[in-house]
Amino acid sequence: MRGAGIFAAGIVYFAGASLAQTPAAEPAAPAPAAATAAEPISIELNKLEPQDKACRAYLVLSNPGGPDITDLKLDLILFSPEQIIERRIAVGLAPLPMGKTTVKLFDIDGQDCTKIGSVLINEVMACTGADGAVADCAKRITPTSRVNAKLFK
Repeated sequence: MRGAGIFAAGIVYFAGASLAQTPAAEPAAPAPAAATAAEPISIELNKLEPQDKACRAYLVLSNPGGPDITDLKLDLILFSPEQIIERRIAVGLAPLPMGKTTVKLFDIDGQDCTKIGSVLINEVMACTGADGAVADCAKRITPTSRVNAKLFK
């Protein structure tokens, strides 16, 4: 019996040593960070400016990780300061080149700027580049705001 115990320990030891020397048992090299998570596409609500019978919204966009975005359309829901839906609008924000910060502005006809409490990015209606749909575009969008009205998704 005593010999059987020694024999079993020898098998475990040699089996472990044998596996450690095979290429399949070597640890895989870690994947580069760029391959595991794409950089965010930042969208900042920077300014709401009263116009004659409209509210002009200024958005600052940045796409540091690319690719170039040739078509970007968002479905936005405007809420009052009391969080009641004011209206729904669609805005086109392209082009958005890789590595560049850009400012896009649009007028919201008939909207009083003081009646905008927050803006929901309800849906990404389009997000394409030269090679087709941009992977994880909606997930990559990171909204922020510099005004009292919050931009969120």
